[in-house]
Amino acid sequence: MSEIEWGLIALILFLGGLVKGSIGFGFPALAVPLLSLIIGPREAVVMLSVSVVVTNIDNVRRGIAEWRSLRLVLPYFIVGIVCVPLGVFFLRSGSPDLVRLVIGLVVIAYLGVQRFLPNMSNLGAPARRGIGAGLGFLAGFLAGMANLPGPVSIIYFSMFRLSKNAFIFVINAFNTLTVSSAIITFAASGEYTPSALTRAALALVPVYVGFWTGVRLRERLSGERFFRLVNAGLFGVACLLLVRGLLKILS
Repeated sequence: MSEIEWGLIALILFLGGLVKGSIGFGFPALAVPLLSLIIGPREAVVMLSVSVVVTNIDNVRRGIAEWRSLRLVLPYFIVGIVCVPLGVFFLRSGSPDLVRLVIGLVVIAYLGVQRFLPNMSNLGAPARRGIGAGLGFLAGFLAGMANLPGPVSIIYFSMFRLSKNAFIFVINAFNTLTVSSAIITFAASGEYTPSALTRAALALVPVYVGFWTGVRLRERLSGERFFRLVNAGLFGVACLLLVRGLLKILS
């Protein structure tokens, strides 16, 4: 690759880290489509996998005091982790563009009806478990397919009306487990060649510069402003998914 291409990759990684540090998610959604234009989609997912899990762990460490929130979302966690290999298989054997398009449409619909949805904490245990298991399946599948469990997780965790710190903690705890599962699956399938590992290690530098900057910004945000940014970020992710899916399907 040329020096210009390496510079673009570093800029994309920095911006992805900045978004992740600011609102706790959105790194793969921003970086994978852009990196795919330079190095290809599968290589982009593998390259980002280490940076994603490291920044997830850092966010979990910062919010560990919110660990009690996990009891609300255990079915989502369990089913999501189990379903990651299905997404990895789909990544290796088929095109995920139609799935991305559907997820983008679902996210847009969710944002339109968000205020009318019930608080998950007020639902009965069977309903919470059923919704959690169903959405966990989808999130795990997306984690393996495109390192992208975020949109589903944001929808699900937002329905619990969690605080800013609890929201960041649970979404990154889930993403840590699903992406770790994806890394294991990638390793078992031979995706981590020496050159792929080198790229993944080098990616940590610009990602963490952006991530640290984003965390400093996040600490200054009130809960209300934070969740406004979350919805804005979710809308941006949905738009990226729609545009990318449509372009691939129509091309």
